[in-house]
Amino acid sequence: MHEKLFWNSDMPATTLPANHAPNVAPPLATPGQLGFFYRIGLTARRIFPAIADLASNEVYVLASAIAFNALLALYPFLLLVLLTCREVLHWNTGVETTLFLLKTTYLPVAEDFIVRNLRVVLEEHTNRGVAVFSIVALIFTSAGIFTPLELALNRAWRVKQPRSGWKSQLLAMGLVPVCGVCFLLIVALTAGMQWLATQLLGNAGVPRLASFMTLVGAKVLSLPITIGMLFGLYMILPSERPAARRVLPMAVWVGLLWEAAHYVFVACLPLIDFRKTYGPFYVTVSLVMWAFVSSLLLLLGANLAALDVASRPGAPPSPPAAR
Repeated sequence: MHEKLFWNSDMPATTLPANHAPNVAPPLATPGQLGFFYRIGLTARRIFPAIADLASNEVYVLASAIAFNALLALYPFLLLVLLTCREVLHWNTGVETTLFLLKTTYLPVAEDFIVRNLRVVLEEHTNRGVAVFSIVALIFTSAGIFTPLELALNRAWRVKQPRSGWKSQLLAMGLVPVCGVCFLLIVALTAGMQWLATQLLGNAGVPRLASFMTLVGAKVLSLPITIGMLFGLYMILPSERPAARRVLPMAVWVGLLWEAAHYVFVACLPLIDFRKTYGPFYVTVSLVMWAFVSSLLLLLGANLAALDVASRPGAPPSPPAAR
């Protein structure tokens, strides 16, 4: 069948097939869709499912495993970094800068207590014995950190074929020296910033301002490296590599959120008062809680990236979260 389309009575008739679909431009976005509140609502629709998924039993178990093994790995990792600076690199400035970063940037509680004990271990114990202990401890605890993280990222990206056990173990052990190199890079940049601030401000009679500028510089310089480490974990740990353009924005957001969460956590510690509840174990409990919060933030970024892919046209429907 054919139907006639007439532009006007004077023009000749033009015939088109009945099933022909005219080329119609897609409708433009409405002002409401381009508005601020529409974008906020769109973001909320993606964030809330990702946050709700963190309450699942599976995520809770994986995050707890990551936090526990992170606590076990913290002390030997720091000892190995300090020994590398002093015995391998013969870099005493690196030792002092590492302790400075621990006191001012990374440790949320009992900074003086932990740093003082690290100094005692370095001065009173044999270097070879401490190094062997640190390496052996990191071999066992690295798998406990990165393997649950790999499982959690595979779950977020809905990977169907995970790695075998020995491949996951080798990957976890390989990531330990990579993290150590990244941390040493942060130490080197902070040491350079500290030297520059001392030359410019310390000699001018304002040492406090020099220390403040060193702290600010350490924050500014370490944040891109932290984001790069998060991006690397998001890309390397899943058994199936995700698209980098989806992962990078989430790594940036998680890095910024982790930095903000550190200040919030430190501010809330006096209100929670773990010392009153747990007595002498409050330091351990505080460190485990911070590691648990950090692991949840890491998994939140993976969930957001996965939801961003799933929300696009043609993406398969997301299965319900395991409970």
